[in-house]
Amino acid sequence: MQQNKTCKTCSATFEVAQEDKRFYKLFDVPEPLACPTCRIKRRMLERNTRHLYKRKCDATGKEIISQYHEDHAFPVYETEYWWSDKWDAIDFGKDQGLDFERPFFEQFAELKTRTPHVSTYVVGGTLQNSEYTNCTGYLKNCYMIFEADYNEECYYSNRIYHSISCVDCLHMYKSELCYECRDCQNCYNLRYSNDCENCIDSHFLSNCKSCKDCIACINLRHKRYYILNKPHSKEEYEAELKRLNPTTLNKIIALQTQAQAFFSTQPHKNLQQEHNENCFGDYLYNSKDAYYCFDSKDLEDCRYCARVSMTIKDSMDYTGWGSQVSLMYQCAACGDHSYNLKFCTTCTTDNSDLEYCDQCTGCSNCFGCISLKRKSNCILNRQYTPEEYTSLKARLIKHMRATGEYSEFFPASLAPFGYNESIAPEYFPLTKEEALAQDFKWTEHDTTSLPQTYKVPEQIKDVQDKIIEETLLCKQCKKNFRIIPQELAFYRRQKLPIPTSCTNCRHYARIALKNPKEFYNILCAKCGKDTVTTYPPEKHLQIFCEECYKAYVN
Repeated sequence: MQQNKTCKTCSATFEVAQEDKRFYKLFDVPEPLACPTCRIKRRMLERNTRHLYKRKCDATGKEIISQYHEDHAFPVYETEYWWSDKWDAIDFGKDQGLDFERPFFEQFAELKTRTPHVSTYVVGGTLQNSEYTNCTGYLKNCYMIFEADYNEECYYSNRIYHSISCVDCLHMYKSELCYECRDCQNCYNLRYSNDCENCIDSHFLSNCKSCKDCIACINLRHKRYYILNKPHSKEEYEAELKRLNPTTLNKIIALQTQAQAFFSTQPHKNLQQEHNENCFGDYLYNSKDAYYCFDSKDLEDCRYCARVSMTIKDSMDYTGWGSQVSLMYQCAACGDHSYNLKFCTTCTTDNSDLEYCDQCTGCSNCFGCISLKRKSNCILNRQYTPEEYTSLKARLIKHMRATGEYSEFFPASLAPFGYNESIAPEYFPLTKEEALAQDFKWTEHDTTSLPQTYKVPEQIKDVQDKIIEETLLCKQCKKNFRIIPQELAFYRRQKLPIPTSCTNCRHYARIALKNPKEFYNILCAKCGKDTVTTYPPEKHLQIFCEECYKAYVN
């Protein structure tokens, strides 16, 4: 039997289903006071992937690249030093005993302020010539890519995996030589495309599979030499490609406009999901019994999860990363063989039985700890015997239940990043005024933009090497950006024009093309049955249910 509650944050009514209650009993936690949207929004404040700063390491004095600006209150150590045995986070908690007369979060905030944090969230020792990245591992010659693993020579991209020479991409897997693509896998030399699989040498595709030499096509399977979903001979195709000439910005915009106008007349799949059993979500794959999940794969018995993959089991309200984990509850950016974590953030590798921990690794049976490595039976970074830990933990949880803290993730005041620094705007865009009204932080650092004096040629063949020494001005946000040598080489190889917007504006332009994380009840445009989609009704598109869409494309 379901129950309705009022969110303490946004005052919206939200449903507590019977399956939700089963998870609360499994994790032995009270029902949350906030709705699923407010819960995920708060967890996303824990992750700043794209904003990197130069600052000094507080241990070595060395200038480093960091996800934390120098104005953060806590110390920041360079990644190599943080992971070393040259320091011990236990030293920052030895004088702090539990005070049962004060709220737990207040005591945790004091520990957080004085305990060193790692500069970037990367897998140490696996990055080769890839310093300017974050939330990454196993990279070679990469620059400004984030939430990415096992890539080579990729630039300005987010959430790409096992890929080579991809630029300005989002949510890519096992692809090569792709540009301005999103949610594609196993593709080669694909440009300006989305939701494609096994596609080669094509431009402006949407929801296509196993297509080659196609332009501005949607919903095609196993096709070649198609333009606007119409077949052409090889000679006709090559002549039309030469006429369209997508090598200048104006030509590209014209072709993009034509493609989008055509796509709006064609059927669309209600949700992006495949190989699922008893699931409800969008961009959800290879999963079973997953409910209200987004941008995830390989889930089993999970609820309200997003941006997690690589085998997740029995988890709820879990955002970011994954990789062989189970029993994760209200956690953000935790993963890699972890078990039974509750209310934790940025904890990595072989953790188990942690609660309210931050940046811990290889730990077990810890509560309210920060930056510990390979420790057990600790509370607020203070070491206890197993018997002392068990007794104090039970007493602390009782105290937190009485204060109303225990059912909740860390309060927004403890978020390390401003709303605009975090990944939250990718799902829930807010203005500065809206964010502040919701008690979120907003980060602004003074930047002075220089005027652009260099006139960028329309075609890449006319661009000289000296452009890498020039300062360009973003046409949207009016901030400066540069072109790096590797990037210039890619544009020349692919005959692509120099971008006129900075990497951040290009990223959010890709994000804006994705549907909101909201479900709408509609009728299938083909069979008329009730279905659900994330396409907003005001777009007035033909939305097919999954069965009708499969019949249409096959």
